[in-house]
Amino acid sequence: MRTDGPVLVALAHSARSEHTLAWATAEAVRRGTELRLVAVVDPVSEVTAWSWAVVPPAVDVHAEARSYLTDLADRVRARPDAPPGVTFEVLDGSPADALRRVSERASLVVVGAGSRGGGHVARVAAQVAAHARCPVAVVRDAPTHGADGAPAPVVVGVDGSAAAIAAAHVAADEAAERGAALRLVHARPTIPAPYGPVPVELPPADDAPARRAADELVARLRARHPDLEVDVRLVEDDPAHAIVAACGDAQLVVVGSRGLGAFPGMLLGSVSHDVVRDAPCTVLVVHGAEVPAA
Repeated sequence: MRTDGPVLVALAHSARSEHTLAWATAEAVRRGTELRLVAVVDPVSEVTAWSWAVVPPAVDVHAEARSYLTDLADRVRARPDAPPGVTFEVLDGSPADALRRVSERASLVVVGAGSRGGGHVARVAAQVAAHARCPVAVVRDAPTHGADGAPAPVVVGVDGSAAAIAAAHVAADEAAERGAALRLVHARPTIPAPYGPVPVELPPADDAPARRAADELVARLRARHPDLEVDVRLVEDDPAHAIVAACGDAQLVVVGSRGLGAFPGMLLGSVSHDVVRDAPCTVLVVHGAEVPAA
């Protein structure tokens, strides 16, 4: 997983782009890396949206996009806590394909979710989350601190797969850097309840395999972050439902690109896909992370 590239944020003329830019700016400052603003222009879409005939648009969409990004970049550079560098770029093509291409040179791609959970996520955001060549943050407007002023927790779902364990290490890093607690969720699928999924806490038996595996993982995470507060939740529930349910007061949830619910050829497992769609907070999809050496 690349760590030396810029934080790349995809922007469009929308009210939600302001929050997406603010999140990406804070992330670039936290990482001490360049922030790169990107707008995608699809000329074919622009000229054929309302007609079968290709008619040149009345507005120079490239110039309009450059002007939009120039204004935003100037605003970010004027901040007293601006990132080390602020650049911008206008790309051609379909948004998902263009962002996938440039993701190869980024350490993180930031996109707006398009809504706050509830079973909706913008089509482009979902495609980028599945196909990018680096981690992707699908941003929603969730509070970063709780009512008591403490940092809101970071959530991660684990299922024993290498991708989920790698995601847990990334989540631990994110929580430690934010001064937040880590909420680790393992859900064991059960027979569907007749009235919808109802999570059931598993007994905390020390000899239970899931408990032992969770304790071993927590020990590895705390070896790297001794002061990290870890809340382990082992439940009988649909995994995606359990993870989303644990995100009610969270600022971030981390998921692996593969793992439980994935099958060969599927770039984003079904659980991760459902979390990207339904989570009420920002989702960090980890592509290419490796489990740190013990």
